[in-house]
Amino acid sequence: MNSQTTETVCGMTGLLPGILRNWRRAGLVGAPALPDGYTDAQLTHIYQILNLTASGDALSEVRLRLNGYPAPASGWEQRRNELHVQLDDPSSERLQDRIRQTGSDYCGDDFVNCYLRPLNLTLRRARRSDAPSRQARFHNAVVRLAHSMINASHRRHAVPVFLEAVSVDDATEIWMEAIRLTGQGCRVEVCPNVTGYPASASEHHKHHLMWCGAGFSPLMKWNFRQKCREDLPVMLCGPDQSLLADLVTDDMK
Repeated sequence: MNSQTTETVCGMTGLLPGILRNWRRAGLVGAPALPDGYTDAQLTHIYQILNLTASGDALSEVRLRLNGYPAPASGWEQRRNELHVQLDDPSSERLQDRIRQTGSDYCGDDFVNCYLRPLNLTLRRARRSDAPSRQARFHNAVVRLAHSMINASHRRHAVPVFLEAVSVDDATEIWMEAIRLTGQGCRVEVCPNVTGYPASASEHHKHHLMWCGAGFSPLMKWNFRQKCREDLPVMLCGPDQSLLADLVTDDMK
């Protein structure tokens, strides 16, 4: 009978070991049925839970669905509404706990792309009088979660990544990207402050990601191209992809 170790299952599904353990504590996943890992049937069941959580179902709602019962008021919109209600509570600690607990149920990509980023966009667009303070509290909670996840990544085998801010339109975005990368099994060193000069990582890294949120200065463009010429592991990321078009145009000249 085939078996898959926890590390292999996490690599195949994009889950962190801690999330898989959380699913086990919730009674959704059993312990590995074989001495050397999970069976194929267990892996299929894990994928089933992954598909349900990808739609925004909380673990209690997943349990209902697996038992053939409807799960009212489920999905990502419901999760985001819960966070908006939490923001009405002045306690930053409870806000941080809400975001952390929500993140412990989901794949990192789903948590960031379907939960944190839409919330951040809604908060930035809000016109209510307390919108700046709500946005600031959300930003601080995201930064706290990113630091917590990065610290935890030092206790397991993880791919070291250097995430450098080249330009930033929204200070929260690069921290959400750090959470997403950490959820993929990376250990991220973040340089969030834009100085206009190339930053240096303090730790060894296998990948260098240059975050571009609002333009690319001539110096940083030269720096990126120089790293490419030296065949260093550098990539562009972030919402501003205009440099990619510039590079293609330059290469065609």
